[in-house]
Amino acid sequence: MTTHTLATGGSTSSTTRLLSLDAFRGFVILTMIWVNYLGGMPAIPYWLEHAGPRADGITLPDLVFPGFLFIAGMAIPLALRRAVGQVTPALLGRLCWRAVSLMVAGVVLANAYRYSALALLPRAWYMTLFYLAMLLLWRQGGARWQAWLGGALMLVLLLLFRGQPDADFPSVYLTHGWWGILGMIGWAYLVCSLLYLATGGNAMALTGALAGLLVLYMGGTAGAVVFPAALDALVNVPQLLGSTSANMLAGVLATLLLTQAASTPWQRVRALAWLALALFVAGLLLRPYHGINKIYATESYTLVCAGLILALYIVFHVLIDLLQWRRWCVFLLPAGSNALFAYIAPDLWEQAMAVLHMPRWWWPYLAQGGHAGLLNAAVLTLAMMGWTALANRAGWRLKF
Repeated sequence: MTTHTLATGGSTSSTTRLLSLDAFRGFVILTMIWVNYLGGMPAIPYWLEHAGPRADGITLPDLVFPGFLFIAGMAIPLALRRAVGQVTPALLGRLCWRAVSLMVAGVVLANAYRYSALALLPRAWYMTLFYLAMLLLWRQGGARWQAWLGGALMLVLLLLFRGQPDADFPSVYLTHGWWGILGMIGWAYLVCSLLYLATGGNAMALTGALAGLLVLYMGGTAGAVVFPAALDALVNVPQLLGSTSANMLAGVLATLLLTQAASTPWQRVRALAWLALALFVAGLLLRPYHGINKIYATESYTLVCAGLILALYIVFHVLIDLLQWRRWCVFLLPAGSNALFAYIAPDLWEQAMAVLHMPRWWWPYLAQGGHAGLLNAAVLTLAMMGWTALANRAGWRLKF
């Protein structure tokens, strides 16, 4: 489990575990699994479906990805604060490894839907082996031979992939027409980590960087900023390096406020609340430009979601870290401390069952929808959370 600490008084030497960060990450994972099971389900409330591509507004599922970004941003200062002023090639190499690992995994998962029936391996076998490679490669505390085996297996699978070409992915081979959720997190993680190190973790400088990333999005979207053709072909600069990274950077700023040594715990809560309000109001003020739209990752969507996510995190922080009410969140902690396993758990189960030719007895009501479908999705979500807890006990924690 990643250790998160928080200064409790006027000195950073007095620290206590920041359990709220693991619990909140677990809550975001739980919500993600549930709404993923609800995807395409008939007869459910509109607020449990993603808003449409032309929507000017958000629903509950639209908050999940910003939640991932924000919580990943909150972890950056806690992981890198000791490296400020001591940046080494080894550190930069680790940052690039983490980012590229997420990008590669994201590309495979984004291409998976078009996997060809003419490929050498059946789809279920390919995806099961891909997840096995992830487990071996990213296992925390795993033996060196496991990492080498996972890396070799991953390389072979990348070369073996064959897919049906379409508008998004014109090649039969793996391509990054869309980087996928994990890939987008990887890009944002690289941008925000480098900004944090470059500014020495200075809150004012990072606030300016946040504004700059939003301007990058707005200028790029309006065509006022032209990017090199090679860069434009590699990554959607306005969305990935602009607004998406800004979402994660807002999480970085939240942790900087949370770890102020010269303030009391309740003063930090007040500062966090002001930041949440500022983000939310700024998003509403910018709404006339591009609306609040998830598909296009607009600046208003970024700011409004960051404000809402931070407001929700404040509740977790107050209840868990300050008031010490912790029993209610115990079931969230396994997924919060092993988020990557929890993220892949539903599809890993699905593909493994397909390899074993097991009937889908565990989801009879998902296609039916309505109350039965919602309940079925909730039961499956809890099952995946339980599976993650068992994986933790067995020593299969993933750390990229």
